Amino acid sequence: MKVVWALIFLAVCAVLVVAFQAIQQEINIRRIRKLIILNTEDVKTKEEEILSSKEAMLKLSNQMAPLNKQKNQLINTMEELGKQKENSEQNLNTCRTQKTDVEQKKSERTSAINTLRTNQNAEIQKVQEEIQSLQKQILDRDTKICSYVDKDREEGRTLCADKMAASK
Repeated sequence: MKVVWALIFLAVCAVLVVAFQAIQQEINIRRIRKLIILNTEDVKTKEEEILSSKEAMLKLSNQMAPLNKQKNQLINTMEELGKQKENSEQNLNTCRTQKTDVEQKKSERTSAINTLRTNQNAEIQKVQEEIQSLQKQILDRDTKICSYVDKDREEGRTLCADKMAASK
């Protein structure tokens, strides 16, 4: 009977060992399940964060598209304005050179006109002096003629009436 008791004892010990290992495995399984559940929740939150950040990136990218268009338009506008500025500067330089040429021609023509005026005034003065001397000569000749004309006659008086008054 000792052997039976020893076998029972061994069986009970084996059952206890198996039960202990089963309990230990059950505890490990529960702990691992909790870890799996926690990890699954962490993975889900991370996935949600990734999805929300992707959506935010899409929204930002959609918002960036019109801004990029505006940027490109502004760059094109700046390039056009730069070209217009260069053209305006070239036009301004041409206008300035033309202005200096025109002013030079104007001053040359003004000086030419002034010399022509002085020459003309000198000639006019000469001509007037000549006219006055000729008028004086004519008056002197007429007065000499009037001294020989018979003043008793009507024709002689009318001819020399103004000459006599001018000589007196």
